[in-house]
Amino acid sequence: MVDMSEILNMVREGRLSEATSSIQRRLSGDDASTPTGTGPMKDVTPKARVLPEPGPATVKKTRGKSVRPKRDAWSGKPRRPATEPPLPAGSQWLARGGDLPYRLFVPSTPKADAPLIVMLHGCTQTPEDFATGTAMQAAAEAAGAYVIWPEQSNRANMNRCWNWFEPAHQGRSGEAARIVAIVAKVLDEIGDRRTVHAAGLSAGGAMAAILGAQYPDVFTSVGIHSGLPAGSAQDVGSAFAAMGSGGRAGVALAVPAIVFHGTADRTVAFANAAALLPGGKLPPDAPQRRDRIGGRQVSVATVTIPGQSHPSELWEVADLGHAWSGGDAAGSYADPVGPDATAEMMRFFSGR
Repeated sequence: MVDMSEILNMVREGRLSEATSSIQRRLSGDDASTPTGTGPMKDVTPKARVLPEPGPATVKKTRGKSVRPKRDAWSGKPRRPATEPPLPAGSQWLARGGDLPYRLFVPSTPKADAPLIVMLHGCTQTPEDFATGTAMQAAAEAAGAYVIWPEQSNRANMNRCWNWFEPAHQGRSGEAARIVAIVAKVLDEIGDRRTVHAAGLSAGGAMAAILGAQYPDVFTSVGIHSGLPAGSAQDVGSAFAAMGSGGRAGVALAVPAIVFHGTADRTVAFANAAALLPGGKLPPDAPQRRDRIGGRQVSVATVTIPGQSHPSELWEVADLGHAWSGGDAAGSYADPVGPDATAEMMRFFSGR
């Protein structure tokens, strides 16, 4: 059994090949320390050189034999990358190029008071795959909201991870600045100044935290699912340490946040959820409600942060692994068992 501290020591000592093998065993479920039944866990490998791109497998012929794709842990169906997300009638899915390519979801009937949402995918994902797994386009259609889906390239990171752990991307620069530039472009295109919100899964959640910490002049609130605090890592070694045991925010969130995290997440430790709050922990007097929602036990804490107009929410989801809660299993890293993170984030964004 190999734990994160051993892997971290390997990385620090430059034993990258041993670290790679150990991480692959851990994330693929071959390591004895990885519980079964929590789904795929290859999502947040922070550095392209540490792990090869694991992406969903496809059926192919090898020496005359069919090699079947890996099956999704929740649906039991072959897991293939979603190339086209389901779209509501009359809506549009527009592909845009540039320094940072993105897709733009345009609802059939845009509403001026609806939010503009930026959705940041996790490692190995694409906008299409992430849209399929979260079904945010359906929620956006109902609200009349536009959605921006930036796409990380495998040139910037072999695993298509946002480089949340590198200082160059943790301030008002780098990938964060490119995402903000897209927001400005879309706002100019649609011709209004509606509120803007960012949400992401895993590495995308970590990037959403950076946007919420560094750009309160752009974003009204953020949604962070299975992510990490802004500035919780400065390099590969500290990234694995934060993922394994919980990071410390280098920069506090400057806007309200809705945070989702599963207690069975073995890729990004649940401790990272509370680390997103002021002081890095849940205040003992924070109001909490406990309920069974969508098939899982859930604890929802409401935290009022001084200087912020609305409270933040922390959703602790029992037995959820590293996957979008209440998602569509046709997309990767999406667990169909609730609660519905997409619906709750849309509620949170729409109320601001």
